[in-house]
Amino acid sequence: MISITRYDYGTCAGWLARFYAEDRVIQHLVSDSHYGYDTGRAHAAAQAWLLVHLAITAPRPRFRRRPAVPAGICRRLKRERRGRHVLVYDVSYQLDGRRRTRTFRVHHFPSETQAREAAIRFRRHMEDAMQEERVARLRQTWGTA
Repeated sequence: MISITRYDYGTCAGWLARFYAEDRVIQHLVSDSHYGYDTGRAHAAAQAWLLVHLAITAPRPRFRRRPAVPAGICRRLKRERRGRHVLVYDVSYQLDGRRRTRTFRVHHFPSETQAREAAIRFRRHMEDAMQEERVARLRQTWGTA
């Protein structure tokens, strides 16, 4: 299970739940002894603890956040079918388990700066969508498993 690890050390047994927030790792050991040594109830309590933290704290995104140009944007020369080279900004992202790329051709914009800014806006929008998808996947995993 994601973020839940079993600890069993003779005198101490339980489930360690870790929540990875933006700036820190929050962890909590759910001891079997608090639930009558029932590992199933303790595991359910660890899942509930994770769901509570998911509701009040945003999880750490899986991508790096940089202020100037975010990860997932690449400036390159692209060779088109007829052999012509054009300057583009490629934006990569992953939704529904599939990697995708959107290309911003610089010659379609008034300047290279505007093409880069359009690529950055699109990437930030996709980062928000990727984060929402990740939160929904975590909520489903922790809530039903």
